[in-house]
Amino acid sequence: MNATKIASFCLCLSMLATAFSGCLSDETEPDSDPELDDWNVFYVQSESELPACGSDQDGRLYYIAGDSSFHSCSDNTWTAIDLTGPQGATGSQGPAGAQGPAGAQGPAGAQGPAGAQGPAGAQGPAGVQGPQGEAGTDGTSFNIIGTVDDTSDLGEIYIGDAGDGFLVNSTTHIHVWSGSEWIDLGDISGPTGAIGPAGPQGEPGADGAPGQDGQDGSDGAPGQDGQDGQDGQDGSDGAPGQDGQDGSDGADGAQGPPGTMPVVMEMTITVSGMKYYINGIQQADIVLYRGFTYNFDLSSSTLGFHPFTLGTLAEGGQYTSGTSTANQILSFTVPLDAPDDLFYYCQNHGNMGGSIEVSSLGSIS
Repeated sequence: MNATKIASFCLCLSMLATAFSGCLSDETEPDSDPELDDWNVFYVQSESELPACGSDQDGRLYYIAGDSSFHSCSDNTWTAIDLTGPQGATGSQGPAGAQGPAGAQGPAGAQGPAGAQGPAGAQGPAGVQGPQGEAGTDGTSFNIIGTVDDTSDLGEIYIGDAGDGFLVNSTTHIHVWSGSEWIDLGDISGPTGAIGPAGPQGEPGADGAPGQDGQDGSDGAPGQDGQDGQDGQDGSDGAPGQDGQDGSDGADGAQGPPGTMPVVMEMTITVSGMKYYINGIQQADIVLYRGFTYNFDLSSSTLGFHPFTLGTLAEGGQYTSGTSTANQILSFTVPLDAPDDLFYYCQNHGNMGGSIEVSSLGSIS
């Protein structure tokens, strides 16, 4: 699944309220097998309304409307899950301010200097924030099963359960099976990015035209030299230069970091009596689904002489595709081409491990 496109589960939950009847409930009977719990989404108003995180809630996902966050129950602990989407693209450059008024005509005289660049128009105020809408009715939970490349890949017949959902990569829309047809819950892309900064100041305007020459003084009387004529009036100031061109648009903002895919299940690995225990179950059979991420907690001191390993054989054939280890956590994102049968085993001792069944969600027959 494209991990960067899960950020808008809030929008999905609101749209589900109109697509399905019923409401969320915390009274659903838990699955008898803790490794196969459905990844259901439930709704509460605040974190204080979350039920106790026990074995009956293990694997459930809750949406908290008060702060628009998600919490999941795992190993008797509620854990917040970050579903933030990527930063949107930068918006376009705002319009230039209005032309400033022309200056008054100055007295006649020498050529005046070029007029200064008029200031940019002031930014208009932001619109008033609309009122908070009423809370929507509780929606029906659904399961994110996997991804498909195109809507046509969903098919008209689906043999899974009502509430199963798929992400269509070509449209970034979530589609949920209602029991008889596919319901399009819409786009889950992130919001539009902020407007970029203003461009630089334009070039100064051209010089105005020269002022007119003053009139000549009158001639003196013959004989004695006449008095000098008065100086002509100064030429008028030239008209102000035209405003410079608007600056170019600012550069687009940087692309936000990609979102992360939540871990759908975390399993604690221990050793007792030379046997591996998965969440307290001896040599448990594990079922994983292609495209999803699972964590194996290897922090137990009982694993000191028993390296936990994935393989294609019951006692070997180490399989490392899609795996990474950090802080004693083995993270495994199941590749789409992973074999149907994998195993977990001890590198130092035989007959300690068990089997892993690898499946793909969704089918057409």
